[in-house]
Amino acid sequence: MKKLILLLSIMLLSNSKVVGYCDIKGSVKSPGVYEIKENSTINDIIKLAGGLTKNADTNNINLSKKVTDEMVIYIFNKDELKKEKCICKNEYIYKCDKAPINTTKTTTTTTTTTTTTKIIENKKININTSSIEDLTTLKGIGVAKAQKIIEYREQNGLFKTIEDLLNVSGIGENLFEQIKDFIEV
Repeated sequence: MKKLILLLSIMLLSNSKVVGYCDIKGSVKSPGVYEIKENSTINDIIKLAGGLTKNADTNNINLSKKVTDEMVIYIFNKDELKKEKCICKNEYIYKCDKAPINTTKTTTTTTTTTTTTKIIENKKININTSSIEDLTTLKGIGVAKAQKIIEYREQNGLFKTIEDLLNVSGIGENLFEQIKDFIEV
């Protein structure tokens, strides 16, 4: 009976339509970009990425959370989570405005929020030197837009100001407003 249920689950998942792509990084066996099927969860994407490494820590992640197009999932390892925990209330963390909790000195119980992306600790992304991987940590920048940014700077030279990013196809005023505080030249 269990085999039949597993087979039916696999068939349903394989028949689901592709609704986008997500990028999984960190402590998984095969990091990369994977297709998202309807109703895919973070746990499903971890399985597609070959599973967790020995040192992976998922205590900060809701494994049942639905995955969305262009989502970046970062699986921390145990050493990274021991260093500090963020107390931000943001679902997607790109810049932590709150002071980190030092877990070695804190004796009170603290509830941490679910984070599905890597915390970039007050570090701005340099649009002149960043890789696709770094650029995709910015909210709203997927692999395709990151590639366009790199192609633009290769064809036109380095960006002189962050506002020059508006010259890149696919980067409009709204997206620029979302990311301007997290980028630099």
